[in-house]
Amino acid sequence: MNLTPLYPALLTFAAAIVAGGVARSNLIATKETKVSEFRQAWINSLREELSTLFSNTRTLARSVQEDRDSKPEIKSKFHFAQDKITDVRHGAAETYYRIKLRLNRDQDDHKELLKLLREMMEAQQRYMSDPAADVQLPLNQVEKASDQAEKVLKNEWRTVKGGEKAYRSAINITTWVLSVSVVIWIILVAFSVYMALTEPEQATNGLTSLSTSQAPSRSTGPATVSLPAAQGSSSAPKPPASK
Repeated sequence: MNLTPLYPALLTFAAAIVAGGVARSNLIATKETKVSEFRQAWINSLREELSTLFSNTRTLARSVQEDRDSKPEIKSKFHFAQDKITDVRHGAAETYYRIKLRLNRDQDDHKELLKLLREMMEAQQRYMSDPAADVQLPLNQVEKASDQAEKVLKNEWRTVKGGEKAYRSAINITTWVLSVSVVIWIILVAFSVYMALTEPEQATNGLTSLSTSQAPSRSTGPATVSLPAAQGSSSAPKPPASK
């Protein structure tokens, strides 16, 4: 069976698949590159807001501690003015809600960070409302939240470096399509070479068989010629004449 006329169609089909896969991958790569840029900017903003919240919380806790431990007759050189404390409290509350709106509740590490931030703010409020509370209560919560924030930022950076999920899927699909297309192309080339080598041999064998069937047959023994019998003659002996 001669499959040569099908080769151009198969090659065109394979080329169309490869071109379509590459075009799709380029489109997804362009889109996901912008998403990665936005994620990187989001990470930088989140880092700044977390550092601001942690520093404001520590500053507020230390200012309350100083106010409680100070003596009226001794003026501390680290004294915080009341308006400064108000600004710090307002900044901490505003930054906390910014961070809260940035984080994704569907991700486990984000959910854990939200939990620790809430506990940190609650510990800060308890310390400010209870004169007998220890200052280490809010400070310890700051350290716990800071450790979890570091994990969140590290995971987000891994996502930026490795690419978005859709981008990784597109790359895998494109690699698979290209690999399959190369294998199909190799098979077609090998089959074409095989057919090119075997078809002349088959044609030669066919011509040889045809020549053999049309040649006159030759006998090795002497030729025997049979003559037709003469009309009216008989091979039986004649009877003797009567006397």
